[in-house]
Amino acid sequence: MRLRDRVAMVTGGGRGIGRAIAICMAREGAHVVIPDVNLAGAKAVAGEVQKLGRRSLALKADVTSEKSVKAMVAKALKAFGRVDILVNNAGIQAPPGMPFTRNTPKDWDLVYDVNVKGIFLMSKAVAPSMIKRTYGKIVNIASIAGQLPSPTSPPYSVSKAGAIVITKVMARDLAPHNINVNAICPGFLWTPFWHVLSREIRRVDPSYAKMRDREVFEARMKAGTPLKREQTPEDIGWAAVFLCSEEARNITGQSLNVDGGVYMH
Repeated sequence: MRLRDRVAMVTGGGRGIGRAIAICMAREGAHVVIPDVNLAGAKAVAGEVQKLGRRSLALKADVTSEKSVKAMVAKALKAFGRVDILVNNAGIQAPPGMPFTRNTPKDWDLVYDVNVKGIFLMSKAVAPSMIKRTYGKIVNIASIAGQLPSPTSPPYSVSKAGAIVITKVMARDLAPHNINVNAICPGFLWTPFWHVLSREIRRVDPSYAKMRDREVFEARMKAGTPLKREQTPEDIGWAAVFLCSEEARNITGQSLNVDGGVYMH
């Protein structure tokens, strides 16, 4: 019960990593607000949270729209009175590059808007109430692609590097108000995007030609991961719980790699 009676907001909490973060936080005692562009998914996860005995609220929100973000945060504050924890999880992939010149300006704009500007807009909307209470925890979900240059998705890689840098900017800015800001960098997770990426990998590398999508994922994961195992959404969820607990009260401005050892620094 490390987060007993805290109010957590998890963007993009309607599926995948966001869902796992919401559930892990609820298991540790937090009430959870779940903003998502997919309201049906958010409502389903809210139901799971409520079955764990916590309050939950699903809200439709577009993190690229300041108007949408402000309206959503206002509803959350009205319902719960405060937001103790903000997890900026909402994210999007761009079509694979390989080479990078295959990406379009539209790819870059969309990924930046969600993965970087979305963090800014959400944090800007929530921070004032945290500052007023001199308490808050913000966690930004980045990626090891932001630590290591990705040849498969340059816009995504650069946007996640931006997520890491804005984490440090916010951490310095908000530290005097007792607000911790950190990032989590997941490694290899099996997601729907890997079906698209596997096709691209087969296109440029004949050694993968006869492999199925899952086999391509496993081959790439094992080749690049010292622990030789994939990461799960729950791995990210428990890391987020730790960073939002009092056990991590003196950790801020850091990027925690949950990647099986892919990137060591």
